[in-house]
Amino acid sequence: MTGFFDSRLWNDLVLPLSHSERAVTHAVVALAALHEDLQSRGAPLSREDLTNCRQKFALGQYGRSLAALNERRYSQDPKLRDVLLTCCLLFVAIDVLRGQYDPALLHLKNGLAIIEEERQLSSKESGVLACRTAVEQMLLATMARLETQSAFFGLPPLISFSLSFTIDYSGGADIRTVREARTALDKLLASSVRLFVAVHEFPVKDRVAHIHPELAAKQHRLIAQLREFGQQLDVSMTHFIRLTESKEQRGLDLILLHHITFSVLVETLLCGHDQSIYSTYITSFQRMMILSSKISQSFKRDSATGTRPTLLLDMGIIPSLFIICWKCRNSALRHQALYTLEEWPHREGLWDSRLLAIFSRQVIQLEKEVLAESGDPNTSSQILDHSLEVSDDQSHAILKYTTQEPGKEALEQSRVITLDKEK
Repeated sequence: MTGFFDSRLWNDLVLPLSHSERAVTHAVVALAALHEDLQSRGAPLSREDLTNCRQKFALGQYGRSLAALNERRYSQDPKLRDVLLTCCLLFVAIDVLRGQYDPALLHLKNGLAIIEEERQLSSKESGVLACRTAVEQMLLATMARLETQSAFFGLPPLISFSLSFTIDYSGGADIRTVREARTALDKLLASSVRLFVAVHEFPVKDRVAHIHPELAAKQHRLIAQLREFGQQLDVSMTHFIRLTESKEQRGLDLILLHHITFSVLVETLLCGHDQSIYSTYITSFQRMMILSSKISQSFKRDSATGTRPTLLLDMGIIPSLFIICWKCRNSALRHQALYTLEEWPHREGLWDSRLLAIFSRQVIQLEKEVLAESGDPNTSSQILDHSLEVSDDQSHAILKYTTQEPGKEALEQSRVITLDKEK
């Protein structure tokens, strides 16, 4: 689960607590059973199947963890909050592997609320918003990254949490390590996601700068910050950052990948109906593809068996590959990204490569159909927006999209996609 970056969270917190706290023990065992099932079946789509022995066993362990937490809920044990937060994090991972995204997001929201409540209390007592313990700091960083991911899955950022925890990127200081680069980029990604959420409250036709000057001002500020970070990182890679192992190189490559990906998303956020703007980002899409392939292959080189992990907690290459499939105007690049997405079935936090591959394939097919109907191969895509909603029983998904013909009103459409168990 720590294949991109080293993390003290698991060695210094989760594993020790699993030896001393029943609730954490059962949650860890549940996660282990689901992970074992995931690997044994080649990382299929997340789907709950209670006829599956491992999944049934994991659900029982999950229930025992919840029961153990309830037994201690009203105790005055000072370790209780750390146990609650650790279990919240483990429950997010467990529910994602079960394909239960709504409960996963609810656990994440509850964990963030617990930390926010404590910080507000500390503020009243001391006038300073600060984490009490190193444990909370590790949990906070992990949960904040999951919160950044969750905005793409329907959970709006917690505004009070964001104000308390998200410090605007200010630049200036030298970036001397991969860890420092990651921390700085985390702030930019969190700010980017909050801007995405604000912009996507409006219909596509209204997502233009002159209609929302306040959002355009925030966009320009964020673009400047992203560019400043990129310049700082270039200097640091030349003069300061010294990589001692392949994992550090992979982490640095992932930082570069996310910087490029979010820069493209932020810069094109207020383009409205103009999908042709993505034609000017071919070089960025090419760099994203090169870095994604390099990161994917690095896992093969590091493994004695040439295998890659099926479960990672951090956001990795899946979102970037999906963005290429979704937005890139170069057909060859799109198909290369789709192939890379399909040939490594795995999970990255809330991102499921199988599900995103299905989504990407449908998006590419839709655009082919639209172009065929227009009769003009030079016509840019008329598909303005996409979203995918998975049914509660995970048997099918509904692809919703908006099309527009010249001179006509935008038309909202949808199609049902059967989620084959073998895919």
